[in-house]
Amino acid sequence: MAEADAHPVTYVGYYDSECRPMRGVVPVEEVITLHVNGQPLVSLMCTPTQLEDLALGFLFNEGVVNGLEEVAVLEVCGGGRCVDVWLEHDVELPKLRVITSGCSGGTTFEDVAGAQHRVESNARVTPRQVARLVHKFSQATALYRRAGGVHGAALAEGEQLLCMAEDVGRHNTLDKITGACLRQGQRMADRTLLTSGRISSEMVSKAAHMGIPIVISHTSPTSLSVQLAQAWNVTLIGYTRRHSFRVYAGAERVVAADE
Repeated sequence: MAEADAHPVTYVGYYDSECRPMRGVVPVEEVITLHVNGQPLVSLMCTPTQLEDLALGFLFNEGVVNGLEEVAVLEVCGGGRCVDVWLEHDVELPKLRVITSGCSGGTTFEDVAGAQHRVESNARVTPRQVARLVHKFSQATALYRRAGGVHGAALAEGEQLLCMAEDVGRHNTLDKITGACLRQGQRMADRTLLTSGRISSEMVSKAAHMGIPIVISHTSPTSLSVQLAQAWNVTLIGYTRRHSFRVYAGAERVVAADE
């Protein structure tokens, strides 16, 4: 039976010189259209879970809303294929766009290079905390461990994971985290963001807009994301492994345990 996030498949598995039919699951990918004040704003290729969080987080990170108090109605409709949002005010919307979940996806309406998102924070992290957070994050990616093929993101404070999101689109995971925090009244500032995917300029822009000072990834940032992180005072940690990691920007936030 299909689930919201994973779809059953039968495939042929090759093991050395033998092959046999196998049963497993792959992550679900669907097109979800976000309507604002009765008008279509964007179609997102995503894993159809936490759709209210995804919609609200997308609107916040794109600067359409500044908080939950501006939202009058937020509901999933169309048999789960669209999210309908009505705001407390009128808004001029950009033309409808389709955001894919692939490497070229995650496009933003915002001019990322020209945005101003400088993060002021006294948050610090130790090398041991980085290692422990990455381990907890890896253990918490339930859909990835079950089906593979998805990205994950988590918001943490100290060594505690506060909320988690998984999706076929890495940018979607950040929007889901944002929306969940807004709906639950949780602050995002001064906390740590973990992500399984490459840190692109759009990812840094979303993190900075969320007020997050420290971003940790399993893999690499891009050249523009490093430049933006330096300009916006965001600490970028990448290539995290069991006993090592790389700090690409904001190294002053990584401190010894006794500092």
